[in-house]
Amino acid sequence: MTPGIERDSRSVEHASNEALTPRQQQILERLAREGQLAVDPLAHAFDVTPQTIRRDLGVLCERGLARRRHGGIERPPGGYNLGHTQRIMLARTAKQAMAASVVAEIPDGATLALGIGTSVVAVAEALLARRGLRVITNNLQVAQALSTHPDVAVQLAEGQLRPQDLDVVGSATVAFFARHQVDIAVLGCGGLDAGGLLDFDPEEAAVSRALVHHAQRRILVADASKWGRAAMCRIAPLEEIDLLVTDELPHQPDYRSALEAASQQSLSVRFTA
Repeated sequence: MTPGIERDSRSVEHASNEALTPRQQQILERLAREGQLAVDPLAHAFDVTPQTIRRDLGVLCERGLARRRHGGIERPPGGYNLGHTQRIMLARTAKQAMAASVVAEIPDGATLALGIGTSVVAVAEALLARRGLRVITNNLQVAQALSTHPDVAVQLAEGQLRPQDLDVVGSATVAFFARHQVDIAVLGCGGLDAGGLLDFDPEEAAVSRALVHHAQRRILVADASKWGRAAMCRIAPLEEIDLLVTDELPHQPDYRSALEAASQQSLSVRFTA
């Protein structure tokens, strides 16, 4: 594939999130993109009263998906990560569209390493269309999603269980991935900046680096909310990724410049919006 930036025009059928109303889900996805939201513009956009919007925002704040600010809400502080149950609600529609685009890159019979994160779980759920796959993963939700697939062999990494994140990490997990060489690694990240991929925890970053270093092709799946998130641990530069699948290109000039520079080397970018 020629490095560059392209739009994916495939459509995907999106399931609604049962935990939130459709309007609350749309508000959450706007918050993921924009970082801050105000009550009055939301009331105008959804053609409801400010009181109705305040109730919706209250639900998001009670569940830890947003933080109150004067006149509206903002994203929770970026220096820590939400738990799996909270993260899976963020940008759910975008993750399903990105997953469909990733699966289109995976042939039948491939060997795969699937890493940490809810975006990677969405990819696993979409892999039901593929046959003859061999998958290694440290992501328990990925293993569960593929457990009923009649034609996928799954090997789960050893390591230290993180119940809140539903994955395993640690030196044993890194060693597990280092013992394998796969056709394609699919990974997520906690944040992105001009320097590349970031994560919140050194053990998360170490596992993702092992995926990057032991795959013939590396696919990063990350929604636009990851740009500028203050995750402290470096995983890899953009140039070490072969394909970035995202829902929207970043608006910040320095991030766009970094993408353009990486696309002159090895990176291809596909956005699904």
